[in-house]
Amino acid sequence: MSHADAVRSSWARIVRWLDENAPISAQALNPPATEADIRELRDSLGCQVPEVLEMWLRCNNGSTAKDSRISIPGGVRLTPHLDSKVFPGGEVFLDCRSIVDRYQNNLRVAEDIGDEDWWEPSWIPVLAEADAHYGLILDAGQRDGSVPVLAYRETDYPKKYASSLEDLLAGMADMLEHGRGDGVLTRGCRASVQNGRVVWD
Repeated sequence: MSHADAVRSSWARIVRWLDENAPISAQALNPPATEADIRELRDSLGCQVPEVLEMWLRCNNGSTAKDSRISIPGGVRLTPHLDSKVFPGGEVFLDCRSIVDRYQNNLRVAEDIGDEDWWEPSWIPVLAEADAHYGLILDAGQRDGSVPVLAYRETDYPKKYASSLEDLLAGMADMLEHGRGDGVLTRGCRASVQNGRVVWD
């Protein structure tokens, strides 16, 4: 099984669990990304879109279906819905447009502060907290073709978090289906359902 197919398989397990157990959370998942969505993502990033990310987005284009975008001077403010936070820690699965917005903003910040190490062009945000500089990114710049997952936060530079997106999602799927697993994302967490929403404790 290819890395992309493994991502699709693990994500399908997660979505099936949400559909059966937390339908309110499942409703926050967008339909699959379109060819136009993927093309815009490719054109907007300064690096190649990893196959594993493209596959994931072609399953569901983020968990932002219930979010709202409000026009503000100089741009748009995304207001996330509670149901968007389907991952442990309250992270939102970013859609193509949100990936581009965060990616470009973080590169601007790195340039403004004169610190290239703060955000590199090969770092693609995929999970993020709505109101904080915290989340997970894919490092698409590895020479060996691997795509490790890095964690970043306001007070620290990105650091390696998981070896791959497929490992991350497989660990979450195991935890949801079996209530156990040693996935880095779900370590020390348990999922429950409240009012149709998945809640991580």
